[in-house]
Amino acid sequence: MVYVEKYRVKGKAYFKLVQAIRKGKKIVHKRKYIGKKLPSKERLNQLKIEFLRESNRQKYKYFSSEDVEDAENKRTRCRKELKALSSLEKEKQLKEFIIRFTYDSSKLAGVNVTLRQTSLILKDGIMPKGIKNLRIVKELENHEKGILAITKYKGKLDIKFIKRLHLILFAGVDDSIAGKLRNEIKRDVKLAATPYVPPKWKELRKELDNFFKWHKSENKKLHPIELAALVHLKLISLQPFVDGNSRLSRLLMNWVLWKKGYPAADITIEDLENYYDALDKYQIEKDEKPFIEYIKKRYLES
Repeated sequence: MVYVEKYRVKGKAYFKLVQAIRKGKKIVHKRKYIGKKLPSKERLNQLKIEFLRESNRQKYKYFSSEDVEDAENKRTRCRKELKALSSLEKEKQLKEFIIRFTYDSSKLAGVNVTLRQTSLILKDGIMPKGIKNLRIVKELENHEKGILAITKYKGKLDIKFIKRLHLILFAGVDDSIAGKLRNEIKRDVKLAATPYVPPKWKELRKELDNFFKWHKSENKKLHPIELAALVHLKLISLQPFVDGNSRLSRLLMNWVLWKKGYPAADITIEDLENYYDALDKYQIEKDEKPFIEYIKKRYLES
């Protein structure tokens, strides 16, 4: 985050832009002089973007300075639009996102539901005529609870958190697996339509420990969108639970974005093939960049 610092020399006021950068365990402050007077809000915002571009050049693993600028422009624009809304309008906007995100994520996970049915259930509390299976209703309602849970959670990414989130998703849907890792119930899984084989249940705990160590190490190094994409990618590839891993991974992607102060992202059912292609590049070819590029594109266009 870039902020303005005011200081005085011989009684005269001057202004600088300041960015706090973590290097190892230390916080280093990079500064840039901008003048004796503050520029207009529009010009100041542009100066901040340019300063970020200079500071972040070759800083991130995959994001270029242009990518950072595009992401910051979107974040600034979204914050400005959100600030202009009334409390009622903000609530309505959040509800609309929850409905669409729940629909898309559920459809990607194979739940047989329409967008209209999702809206009737979550917005109006009505049981649609075409829904015969009460499990579908419960899955949608639980997913909404999962979204609300990630907006409130302030802790760290760990085993306890992902188990809690999975429990929310599957409570009353399948209590025999809700919140239980595969290694706890000694189950392996196979994925349809892909040659990729997730880790065996005996290997899972070690792989999860490595995942959490990776996150702790890279949390401050990667751009938030890079980090969100990789959390999603690595966790869905581990398949820590018997079911619900794709929904869980997409929720955690948005938890990272939310926690870092970035707008949430949605992967639409209409983009299913591109989504799976990007997943395959990592799971089969061990190349994580295509998935990051895919999430970046979805994020900037959403």
